[in-house]
Amino acid sequence: MKVACLQFNQIIGEVERNQNFASKLLEKYQPGDIDVLVLPELAFTGYVFRDRDHIKPYLEDSETGTSVQWAKMQAVRLRAFVVVGYPQISHLYSTDESWAEEGPGFRSINVPNLGKIGFGICMDINPYQFKASFREYEFANYHVQQQTDIILCSMAWLQSSCDESQSLNSDDNDEPSYSTINYWCSRLLPYFTDSEAYRNVFQTSPQNSGQKRNVLFVACNRTGTENGVCFAGSSSVLLLTSKRPIILRSLKSKEEAVMVIDVPSL
Repeated sequence: MKVACLQFNQIIGEVERNQNFASKLLEKYQPGDIDVLVLPELAFTGYVFRDRDHIKPYLEDSETGTSVQWAKMQAVRLRAFVVVGYPQISHLYSTDESWAEEGPGFRSINVPNLGKIGFGICMDINPYQFKASFREYEFANYHVQQQTDIILCSMAWLQSSCDESQSLNSDDNDEPSYSTINYWCSRLLPYFTDSEAYRNVFQTSPQNSGQKRNVLFVACNRTGTENGVCFAGSSSVLLLTSKRPIILRSLKSKEEAVMVIDVPSL
């Protein structure tokens, strides 16, 4: 199975430009090159909206919306499954709460020829509203219980610090944000039942101790800056084993590219 992340710097409000830019990055790929394509959260609208009125001109429905139509076009062209983030949210980050309402909860569905697929958006992997216990692991525990095979997350994950003077196209000292990737892994701890970290946190026998299943975690983040906010990039494909997460590949923090990886059998 060939999984791809499309990481790029959206310009807020310039939907057509953002879609054309994404299409340009994809144009060299043909049917058979990609099986599953994941884009960031709010991939084409931009992310840092002030309030409902600010984002209102860019809202779209799930059938005729411009993001959905773009995804359908690429899905048909590539003969692939395409996941695009647009304004439908589960757990909300503080920026989201100024204009969005929560969805009904996490989801995991059966997809022919792929298995059981789970979906997440950025804040979903965190403790609920940062008020729940850090040890709740709501998102990871849900997918463990659902026996999800592949978890696809559209991200708009922020950098811990923001330096807008850095050029997006500069490769100087650019590398993946391993602190970001490590944090994502830490929020998936219920999968690592044979790890010392799991034993130290839970101090009990894991609920899925009889299952030594590998699970794929795909996080597609955005990069660049927007209204004073910097994004961490570092889109990653991780293999979750019972002992530890394995980074199959990651993009750099400032890289605008399509990352395609041929994933080994789970």
